[in-house]
Amino acid sequence: MPNARLILRQLAAAIVLFASLSLGLIAATTARAEPPIALPEQLQIYDPASAISKAEHAQLQSAIDKLYAERGLSLWVVYVKNFDNLSAQDWAKQVHDMSELTDRDVLLVVATEGRRYYLSTPELLTQGQINAIAGKDVEPRLKKGEWAEAAIGAAHGITDALAPSHTLAYAAAGVGGVAVVGGAGAYAYSRRRRTQQAQERLASLRTASDELTVDQLATQSLDVLDDWSKEILTDTDNAVRTSSEELQLAVDEFGEQETAPFRTAVAAAKKGMAQSFALRQRLDDGIEETADEQRSMLVQIITTCHDVDAQLDEQVRAFDDMRNLLLNAPERLDNLTRGIVDLQTRANAAEGMLALLIAKHGEDRVKAVSHNVELAEKQIEFAQENVNEGRAAVALPAGKQGAAVASIRAAEGAVAQGVKLLDAITNADVAIAQASTRLPALVDEVIAEIAEAAGLDASPALADAVAQAQAALDYAAANTAGDPLGSFTTLVETDAVLDRELEAARAQTGARQRRVELREQATAAAEAKVSAARDFIATRRGAVQADARTRLASAEGLLASARQRPATEADEATGDARRAGALADEALMSAQGDVVSWQQEENPAVQGGDASAIGAVLGGVLVDSFLRGGLGGALGGAGNRTGDHDGYTYEGRSPGSFGGSSSSGRIGVGGRF
Repeated sequence: MPNARLILRQLAAAIVLFASLSLGLIAATTARAEPPIALPEQLQIYDPASAISKAEHAQLQSAIDKLYAERGLSLWVVYVKNFDNLSAQDWAKQVHDMSELTDRDVLLVVATEGRRYYLSTPELLTQGQINAIAGKDVEPRLKKGEWAEAAIGAAHGITDALAPSHTLAYAAAGVGGVAVVGGAGAYAYSRRRRTQQAQERLASLRTASDELTVDQLATQSLDVLDDWSKEILTDTDNAVRTSSEELQLAVDEFGEQETAPFRTAVAAAKKGMAQSFALRQRLDDGIEETADEQRSMLVQIITTCHDVDAQLDEQVRAFDDMRNLLLNAPERLDNLTRGIVDLQTRANAAEGMLALLIAKHGEDRVKAVSHNVELAEKQIEFAQENVNEGRAAVALPAGKQGAAVASIRAAEGAVAQGVKLLDAITNADVAIAQASTRLPALVDEVIAEIAEAAGLDASPALADAVAQAQAALDYAAANTAGDPLGSFTTLVETDAVLDRELEAARAQTGARQRRVELREQATAAAEAKVSAARDFIATRRGAVQADARTRLASAEGLLASARQRPATEADEATGDARRAGALADEALMSAQGDVVSWQQEENPAVQGGDASAIGAVLGGVLVDSFLRGGLGGALGGAGNRTGDHDGYTYEGRSPGSFGGSSSSGRIGVGGRF
């Protein structure tokens, strides 16, 4: 029986060891150490410890934004549970180096359960100032567990410390007159330089904005897009308000009919601005969006404002044209009178030319222009009536002359139409010959275009253009010999309309296909990311905690939504897939951090040849077995945990606070709280 007793002892030891490992894993969810990391780009609040709420996150982000806007410094805040057996200063330095922070970056790191922190700043501040900020604005709040308020206090304290008046007062009190000039001058220069750089970045984007596609715009950094969206939103809102005021003045001057396009444009602009302000409000509320969601919303704000501004600019040009026309009204009316006289002379001569054409080609072949003289006479009469009305309007007092614009434009249109009618008679002999030659090729072209239209996304305008083109083809088929000019002219006119609608339909179909492609690409990318995160967590589930699992579950849900959405919701499906991919990335990153922490804390617990046992626990094999009430096998001797104290990693003690300069040109302060 000695062998049986030995097996029982080993089994008992394995159960005890596994229980201790399980308790260690549970404790790790509340007190695991976080190794130094490279901060994710554009993520200025990194909170794997889940120390602050969404509302607090928004308040802290506002303070960070204010610090950057007013002092040109970027504050990065990190909340972890412990500092991985490093001192707070060393942990902060490694994060600083790994993240490649610059002399315009401030770093605050807080170990919420290790009860230590470190605030690192560039040497724009003095050690005395940073000590004062820590003592007044940071440490008291950390002691109370007010994590977000401590970081907000740091942001506000630095903002106040770098205020020009504060800087001068401090320098005068302890440094001397020469230092006052030097310090203030250096700060002013630094601030001007940062402001200039920001302005140059925005100016470059403004210059290229008209040529940028939405995809190209989306490649810009979030801070640039955010700055520009605020600027263009303000400028465009001012433009809309000004246009609304000018609209009423324009109505009074030119009348409702002439200003109808302007009224429509202003209404559309107000609608676009309402949508943009709603997006801006979502970005500024306490609900945090993912980076992809922020980028999409910022791009939408910028493009909407750009479109609104372009519409208003077009109407401004139209009104400038009207005002210029009104200024030159007398001269233009005189030119119209001369044009009408010339047109009447041509109409008289065109009667004889038309008779010669009928004699040469027959009445049927000249049918397309046989009524042109009569129609030209009507245009001449209409033009003369509008010239008379225009002269009457010009004679009115200033501010009452707007009706002249409509009269002049109507007269000019009538004269132009009359010229076109008479030109057709002049050119009819050559045109008839050319029409007979070119008609077959045009017929083939229109037939091909109608066939193409059948395969594109239909619209009422395209359907109408196809119907008109088909009617022109039918007429041409019946009148090729008898009326080649009429057949050719009708086909040319309908073909022009069909070409325009085909181009729009091609773009719409291409956009739909592009949306389908984007959906497929985004879904495929999300599937790969979700699969990678799922596999990583499944094979290391013994160490992976709730945060990673929660993000993976959310990613899987969004991926399922992206797959199930109908074809009409391609854009929404793409958004779901992109968010799923982002959450899967976060899940994988969180899981990798869990495993690193677990390995650092749990490896010493098993000695010698028990690496396979570690792998079993890490892979979740023993967890599953233990939860089912048994063990799949017996572990060897249990090792001893080291460095633990009451379920927390014992990280040693350090003085209550410490600080000073480093060789990198930075200063800092920190310690226990």
